Order: sequence, then C-alpha cells, then structure tokens
Amino acid sequence: MKKTFLRFGLLAAAAVSMPLLTSIHGQEVKFEDLKKKLKIDSAAPPAEATAVVSSYADALEKVMPAVVTVYSTKEIKANLPKQRFDDPMFRRFFGIPEDFEFDEKDLPSRKEEGLGSGVIISPDGFILTNNHVAGDADEVIVRLSHDKKEYTAEVIGADPQTDVALIKIDAKNLKSVTLGDSTKLRVGDVALAVGNPFGLDQTVTLGIISALGRTDLNITDGGYENFIQTDASINRGNSGGALVDASGRLIGINTAIQSGFSGGNIGIGFAIPVNMAMNIVERLLENGGTVKRGFLGVFLKEVDTTMAKALGRADNNGVLVNEVGPGTPAEKAGLKAGDLIVAYNGTTVESMPKLRLDISNTAPGAEVEFEIIRGGKTEKVKVKLGDLDDGKVAMGDPRGRGAKPEKNDLEFVKGVEIKEIDDDVRTALELPEDLKGVVVSSVEDSSSAAKNGLRAGQVITQVDQQPVESVAEVRGIREKFKGDVLLLQVFAAGRRDILAIPVK
Repeated sequence: MKKTFLRFGLLAAAAVSMPLLTSIHGQEVKFEDLKKKLKIDSAAPPAEATAVVSSYADALEKVMPAVVTVYSTKEIKANLPKQRFDDPMFRRFFGIPEDFEFDEKDLPSRKEEGLGSGVIISPDGFILTNNHVAGDADEVIVRLSHDKKEYTAEVIGADPQTDVALIKIDAKNLKSVTLGDSTKLRVGDVALAVGNPFGLDQTVTLGIISALGRTDLNITDGGYENFIQTDASINRGNSGGALVDASGRLIGINTAIQSGFSGGNIGIGFAIPVNMAMNIVERLLENGGTVKRGFLGVFLKEVDTTMAKALGRADNNGVLVNEVGPGTPAEKAGLKAGDLIVAYNGTTVESMPKLRLDISNTAPGAEVEFEIIRGGKTEKVKVKLGDLDDGKVAMGDPRGRGAKPEKNDLEFVKGVEIKEIDDDVRTALELPEDLKGVVVSSVEDSSSAAKNGLRAGQVITQVDQQPVESVAEVRGIREKFKGDVLLLQVFAAGRRDILAIPVK
C-alpha cells in the first residue's frame, strides 16, 4: 500500500513562495479578534441514536455553504544548471552562440495548477485549508459554493509541520461553519466529508470515525501528526475540506488518504482534528504567519514490553530519554539519558508522538514540569523550554563512520563479544577522546541481542544503568545481574541509544 496526499496537480517547492501576512490592508490581525467571530459548539455527539436517521440534509445545509473550492497556481522554472552552458559540447549540440551568457531569467517556465477545498470559519472571510493546497502558491483563488463568485485570497500563514494553512478573502456576511470539539469524538461516531473531489464541488460522503490519534503516517514529512481516521470517502481535491459530525459541526480538516495501487480511495482517510487546526491558527496569527514551538533537546524512545521489563516496570507507560543534547534546555534542567518520562505538566505520557506534540504546542520560554522515574525513584524536573527553530541546529543529526572491530576478549551475553577500547579502536571508529566504555566486537545475527538492536561497532557506556569503562567492570555487573532483561546504553555514529537485551 502507498500513502498519497490529496493533491491534484502537485505544486513543486522550488519556486518563491507567496508572502505570509498577518495584516489585512495594513490592519493587524489578532486571534482574539477572529475568535469573537467564530461559531463554536463543543457539545459531544449524541451517545445513541434515538431513532433511525433517514437524512443528514439539515446538518449539511449548515456546513455546505461554508465549504469552498481553492485553486492555486505556481510558476515553475526549468531546472537547468549553469554548468551545462559552460560545456562546449552542450553549446554545439543546441547551437548556442559562444558569446551567449547564461541568465536564470532566460530559462523557460510553466504554471502548475492545484485544486483543493477550504472551510470558511468567520463571516469576514477567514478560511482554513491545507498547507499543501495553498501554503506555497504564487496565487490562490477561492470560489464560493452558493453564488460561484471568485476571490483572490491572501495567505495569512501556513505551517508545513501540521499541513495547516489560513487564508483570507475580502468579503463580508459569509456563511461560516460551526466549530465542534474534536477531543470529544469517539470511534464509531458519524462523520461526513464535504469537499470538491476531482473538481466536483459540494460532494458529500458518509462514514464513521474509524480511529483517533493516528501518528507515524509520514504525511507531514517528520512533522506533527494526530489524525482522525475515517472511512468517509475522500479523494483528490478533498484536501482542506470539512469533516463534520452528524450535527454539521466541523471536527476535522480532510488531508490525506491511504490508497491502493490505483491511487484511489479504499476507505482509509485522514483529517486534522479541528482543535489542533485552530491551535495552529491562533499561533500563526500571534507569530507573524509562522508557528513557534517549544524545544526540549532530547532524543526519545518508546517503551516496549522488553524495555519495560528491563526497567522493572509492570506496564509500557512512559517514554524513555535516549540521549540529551549538550547545552539544551533538557541538559540545563538536569534530565539524563535513561530517565523515564511518565507525565508532562501533570498529564500522563501516552506515547512518544503525543509527548512530542504536547511539547511543540507549548510556547518557547514556558516553564514545564516532567515527572520522571530515575533509578526506580519518582522525581519532578522543571524545564524552561527553548525555541525549536534554534534547537534544530543544536540537535542536528550527527554523523559518524563504522569500522569492523577486531576479535573479542569476552562473550558478554549469548552471541555478543566485546573488547576494550584501545587507540586503534578509537581511531578506527572515530570515537570522541572522552568517550568511555567497551566496544561490541561481534554480534551473531540470530541472537536476541541483534534482534533488539545491538550491533558490532557500538560502544557500551552503561550496563544495568551503571557506567562502565572496562571489560572487567562489565563482567562484574553481568555476573551479579539476576534479571531476565539487561539495560544497556550504547554509543554509535555520534548518537546514544538505550537497548533492552534479553539474557535468559
């Protein structure tokens, strides 16, 4: 199966983007001003149907006028490197004069067109849509559904990390959608998708909420995901359209589908929860058309059953700190590799993507509290978050090279051999001078250690949460260890990792 964005005429990202605005005709736009114009109904969907529903027409009459067609255009310049024009054979083949001087302005260009949907959220023309529909376009045209009038839209702000964009048309007294509360959704609730698939405007499809909190779909290319899954039919052109409940309240912005080989709908679609989308709208308006995100400065790891056993935990709750970046807010606050984060600002940590999303939703400079388990004891650590834009440089992916270690001195656990770090090993593996530990010299492919991530060339820096500097120290800890799963901290390619290795 492959994942497909709901796009029609994909817009390449190479050309200059449309400027982002947080002022309209010279007047500053604030979220508090927009909020006064929103219609909000946060009641939960009905728990049970009191009678057989024969029609959703009344609910749809409320939302359909607020769903618009969004056309986008972008100028794409031909990609022809200057070096080609310096090649004499290239010049002769195409008959280019010797005195011709290359200028990128002379390259041919073409216009690519995109088609999507949008949802009017205020009577004065604020419209929610997807970043991939309008965020990087040179021109955006909005066509209303009821009178077919077309307006040139301004991109107020766009966030590629969540695929949310806010655009604005100069109009008044528009029909706007009522905002629901996506936190009150349950699997099985009725869901209706409204949009313009393949240019067929005002198309409505019916389904249910199939799942909530979908992550790791790679729809936003490493961004932040918390998708509603629905089987309401979604197709190309639905991007940016409305997902509404049985009462016609907006619960999501349709964004992507899981498609078969044909590229068509197979009953698996994804929408951005409306609460998440409106959170992004607020931050776009408050930060000049971009989103500021909190930055902690750690690499995290999910806790599976094996890891939980190594940590002496009866459940898999929490997220493990795999590595703490130097000079980051996490390091300054005292967080350490091996800490198990079980709560964030008093809320239980359910998963790594959810914690990552919660941190990103917190403003830079805010003081937050982590509840952690360290060495079997519960502690609370307060951290002043940094700015993610600054943190990206600090936490850039380090690079390193591996080398085949020499023969071992000791079988550490079944199928794993280790040896001391001498000058030759340190040079061959390009290890930092201050790195202490023992090197894994070989791992049998069929061993439990290999299946749980241990590789030749890794440096073991901790065993059972105790620092080690020699084979003798490792042997001593190993001989005293009575458990079934041994916790290791390893270093490789500039990164630290925590592994849970079965030893029985």
